[in-house]
Amino acid sequence: MALTLRGALVASPALRPPLPSLKSYKLVASDHFTAKMITSAAPLPFPVRFYDPTIQAPDSRGRTLTSILAWPDDRLEHSHDYIQILFPLPERSPFNFSAPVIDEQTFSQFRSKSELRDRLRDSLVRLLHFYGFELAPQVSAAEAGNGKYRVNLGVDFPQASRNWVTRFDHNHLRITRIIRSCRILGLEDEAQAFHAALLRVATERPGVISQKSFMFWARAAHRPLFLAPEDEVDEGHGEDFLYRYEEGRQVAATIPQRVDS
Repeated sequence: MALTLRGALVASPALRPPLPSLKSYKLVASDHFTAKMITSAAPLPFPVRFYDPTIQAPDSRGRTLTSILAWPDDRLEHSHDYIQILFPLPERSPFNFSAPVIDEQTFSQFRSKSELRDRLRDSLVRLLHFYGFELAPQVSAAEAGNGKYRVNLGVDFPQASRNWVTRFDHNHLRITRIIRSCRILGLEDEAQAFHAALLRVATERPGVISQKSFMFWARAAHRPLFLAPEDEVDEGHGEDFLYRYEEGRQVAATIPQRVDS
């Protein structure tokens, strides 16, 4: 008998999905996850076609990534059906039923192809600017220990923050989505840098943003990927490929790191 991440006892390890190779989850171009788990004949899911720089597929309204990222801030604020396109999740959107979701193929494609992550980062940079932030590389070895990136306040923060630095705002839901989507699709450092910037805003402006919003942002930033921020506990409803990924991470954490002499 064994206890899985789902919290369920299974009679035999043979009943569980096999753990993929730990090597398959490294964010490198030689990633083997796609080759092992997804056949080349499978059609590419929409998020991959949308973000692929050679395909640049439009959404159902004819909008490409390039066109959305060129929108002015006012349109980003008042349009409500693009954020699910830029930052998909494994869960269905309660506000946009036709929005794409992250399936196993989308997950593996983004984690194996740097060009997809680069364009996802472009989306993050645009939304960070919309909120008054800037994404920058860490500049010192000490800072680099906290990740490759830092999110700083931009020169437009006083004006841009009026849209969302308040008790509650629809942008708080968007921020939760952005953090979770970036983590799942391979931008862990960037997502953590964004969350750290939000915490700094809270320190400088205590009591302005609701604790509930900060709770959801923390859940999006730190929970296992299979557990959605809105779920109080894990009841086994997450996607199987995310459970397997987290199991792989747990196994990797038990393997001693080799130190080259």
